[in-house]
Amino acid sequence: MPLITFLSDFGWRDHYVAAVKAKILSEDTNLQVIDISHNITKHDIIHAAYVLKSVYKDFPEGSVHLVAVNSRSEPNEEMIAVEIKNHFFLGSNNGLLSLLREKDPDKIIKISSEKEIKGNFPAKDILASTVVKILKSGNLDGIGESLAAEDFKKFITPKVKATREIIQGHVVHIDDYGNLITDILRYDYDILSKGKSVQIKFRNYSLTGVQKHYHESQGGEAFAIFNDQGVLEIGIKQGNAAELLGMEYNSMVSVKFGEY
Repeated sequence: MPLITFLSDFGWRDHYVAAVKAKILSEDTNLQVIDISHNITKHDIIHAAYVLKSVYKDFPEGSVHLVAVNSRSEPNEEMIAVEIKNHFFLGSNNGLLSLLREKDPDKIIKISSEKEIKGNFPAKDILASTVVKILKSGNLDGIGESLAAEDFKKFITPKVKATREIIQGHVVHIDDYGNLITDILRYDYDILSKGKSVQIKFRNYSLTGVQKHYHESQGGEAFAIFNDQGVLEIGIKQGNAAELLGMEYNSMVSVKFGEY
């Protein structure tokens, strides 16, 4: 059965998460709302997009994902709903939803609501009831009008560059352990590394090769591994790699290939 998921930067100290859920359940008490996270860094749509992109495909097709991060950051910012690979996403037209994949969504709808301009709590006032409509209908019909692709706010992120000798990527996320998640794919690495030595370089540090399991390194040692998302991750066993290595979002990471 399709589900409703909820992702926000509201945190857990206040009533905001409960208020949105109460609005959804007031429409139908049998609905199930799954929390993805409410500890997204405040106003950080890059963080939110990474978390959502990493997990939404694990939910059944037809699921509806309510996203409330940095909402209404600009005057008259529209609330929108988009369809991507038989999943539905609702949130602000602030660029976050553009980061879920490189090409435009299959459908983009500007949500119509009497409270669209006046409300100061769009997740509750607009999105909560719209989520229920979409879940029950299984489509975006009847919630608003199509939004032109040129009016869909987009963010452009740095791209990975790859040759036979090197892959140049970036840190795209720092998880709660301080591990550095990059945009370097296992698929590219496997092709380019065949029969070659490997050196992973970042700042003034370098590692030789990629390990298969976290337990292969010792406490305090830096390591590189491909995580469950199939991307290169750099960490320090029982330590915070971002702090100890002085790395941050968008820091450069390179994988160099040489002859044995």
